[in-house]
Amino acid sequence: MFERDLSLQETSADNTWHPKYIDVIAGLYICALISTWVTGSKLFSVGFVTASAANFVYPLTCVFGDILTEIYGFNRTRRLIWTGFACGLLYLFFTQLAIALPPAPSYKLQDAFAAVNGSQVRIVIASYIAYVVCEFTNSAIMAKMKVWSNAHNFPLRAAVSTIGAQFVDSVLFFTVAFAGLVPFDVLLSLIFSGWIFKSVYEFVMLPVTTLAVNKLKKLEGIEHFDRHKLQMFRF
Repeated sequence: MFERDLSLQETSADNTWHPKYIDVIAGLYICALISTWVTGSKLFSVGFVTASAANFVYPLTCVFGDILTEIYGFNRTRRLIWTGFACGLLYLFFTQLAIALPPAPSYKLQDAFAAVNGSQVRIVIASYIAYVVCEFTNSAIMAKMKVWSNAHNFPLRAAVSTIGAQFVDSVLFFTVAFAGLVPFDVLLSLIFSGWIFKSVYEFVMLPVTTLAVNKLKKLEGIEHFDRHKLQMFRF
């Protein structure tokens, strides 16, 4: 399970093959990302730990990011990361437009709607910063380690990329989103509980992720390597 399947055709060029299932993974990836923005402002407490409800969905974006990079390569994953960024801009624009529109006389939830979605501006900005840095960190580590390991031991590569990327994500997101709004000890709790929870979440998901990667590779018939220089600022 952890070794490279030598029956797959090796490629390092994007124009030599046409993915069959990338649209499915891309759709799930964008869905998880938008769900993160919707749930990001809800905080909950269990015992002495305070965390964001987004912790339950955001790790899935990195799971899908691992799958995308491992199977379809850094270039195609890069396009989806920037597409997700564009989706975030649209999400922010239309939620703020909805707040600004005058409510109908029969609509009694304008204040509640504005209170919840008005706070999304800072949440989404924090998400933008953390999302771009985290996803590119995760994807770059995955791509480079795949070349170095000659595509062996996917679970180890996914675990290493997760630990680094999720730490960066938690520090950036919670600092930008909640600094000045919650006490410093609560902010630290959010950062570290978020990092640990999301990392453990992905580790628990690794068997499923590994099975999905192995299955998709067989369906695509390709073992893709990013042997070229990785370029983040392209679409």
